[in-house]
Amino acid sequence: MRKTYGEYLFDAETGSIIECLAAITDEDVRDCCDYKVYRRGQEYYEEGMVEELMLNQANNTVIATVKGTREYQIEFSLEAGAVYGACTCPFDGVCKHTVAVLLNLIHEGTDHIDTFSLNCPTTSKSLDFLKRYLEKLSKKDLVLLVMKFAPENFITEIRNREMPEKDAGSIFKRAEKKIKKFFEDPDLLYDPGGMESALLSQLDNLKGLENQLSENLGELLLFIIREIENAFNEGYLYIDDYSGDDYFESDDFCEYVIAYVKQLPYEAKTKYLKELDQALNEMSYDTFSLIQESYHRFFSKDEVNDLKTFVNREKEIPLSLVSRLYKTLEPELASDEKEAILRVISRSETDHFLSFCRQLSEQNRLQEVIDLIKDDPEGFYPLADFRICEFYLDAAHKLNMDMDAVSLEVAAQCPEIAVLQKIKTLKGSVGSECERIIKQKNPEVLLTFYEKENRMKEALDLVREPGLFYEEVAFDFYKKNHKHFPAETEAFLKGRIEENLKQTGKNNYERIAECLDLMKRVNPGRSERIAAEIRANFKRRTSLMQIIRGF
Repeated sequence: MRKTYGEYLFDAETGSIIECLAAITDEDVRDCCDYKVYRRGQEYYEEGMVEELMLNQANNTVIATVKGTREYQIEFSLEAGAVYGACTCPFDGVCKHTVAVLLNLIHEGTDHIDTFSLNCPTTSKSLDFLKRYLEKLSKKDLVLLVMKFAPENFITEIRNREMPEKDAGSIFKRAEKKIKKFFEDPDLLYDPGGMESALLSQLDNLKGLENQLSENLGELLLFIIREIENAFNEGYLYIDDYSGDDYFESDDFCEYVIAYVKQLPYEAKTKYLKELDQALNEMSYDTFSLIQESYHRFFSKDEVNDLKTFVNREKEIPLSLVSRLYKTLEPELASDEKEAILRVISRSETDHFLSFCRQLSEQNRLQEVIDLIKDDPEGFYPLADFRICEFYLDAAHKLNMDMDAVSLEVAAQCPEIAVLQKIKTLKGSVGSECERIIKQKNPEVLLTFYEKENRMKEALDLVREPGLFYEEVAFDFYKKNHKHFPAETEAFLKGRIEENLKQTGKNNYERIAECLDLMKRVNPGRSERIAAEIRANFKRRTSLMQIIRGF
């Protein structure tokens, strides 16, 4: 693992890592990371990139693999009364891979996690022995050790730092020439992973030249960003075939750009950021979202006051640049300074709008909260976000507005479970008209709400309405609630088996098997009888026979 101690996620409720992870909520995950990181992790989870979750009972850790353009490992462990996550990716902080695994645990539970027992140290303890050994060595011995085991790219970087300017220029020109040819190479343009490897190989050769050729390197990075955008627009660097899709996405390249910007002197940094910001704004895709989300990493604490002056005095600074720098500036801003900036940038990002709502609410400027949210000339649609809806509902309630009308307005624009729960908390009930709107907009949310409120009869009636839900949603409902409704579950499973027997194919056969598995918990005898009937009547379907072999 890359990190020794990982990132703090949340306090541990018990001494069991699996129990701690089983108890987390979506709110816990949102609290431990940036909203943009959360959204990226959510995308990774929804795209099925989380694999191989395992519990190591011997050292009380959970490990997982997340596969994107590269494969990363995440380990969850308990340290000092808290849950920590360590990922092998280069991101500094709680990363999208960690978020993806946490969301997998929330939505799919922990029952499916495989267990094993291997008596090995956790990531946080695995290198302690090495640390103790190295601390005992003399400076001379440490130097010899580094010289012996230093990786080639590290040696290249140190050599480049000592390179005469003339030789440095020759190295740069060779790498630049090769990189430009990459974007004319059909093989690489149809191979996103190959393009990433080729680019990083040449860029690694330039590490250490930042002082001699800072401007040249910055221009080359902008060239790469724009050429990747052009390649996307022309249909390259993206493959969609029977095995899935593959497109250019490189956290390593993004980290390279971030490291380059960080090492620039302050004046050069602010100048370059304008160019980088413009290049990122020209992107039609989110390939470099990691850079956009990392502006707060560009500046040291000593540079923040100068940055604050720069933002306040610079007349032609782009709105997008102010928006991306706000996270860096926020801790140093007075309340009135925050408000002045948020009034300008609040509609550029949901997080900024949310911060503005929070500040106004904390100052009890409730009517301004209402006006801010209602006044939407640019089509920002703030009520599409449930967190903003909560501020809106709170303000309306404290202002004694018509909560029935407000609830209907919010439900129509944001049919989410958190909104329904907030309405119920404030009003005491949601109301039939509000539920009707949710049913029309997002029936799964209403189903979940009924379950959470223990209105199980209404939930059953809802899930049985013809054509309202996909059968997978109905199956999940009966799977969770088969003890409440055993007879109804049996009837549903029997019907689902019969429907899938009308078709052939692996997906249909797997649905039959999962129905038999659930039927076995509800009525083992009937499950055996149905399986026997299938074997008797469909014996020529060898794949089906193989899949239901255990029933």
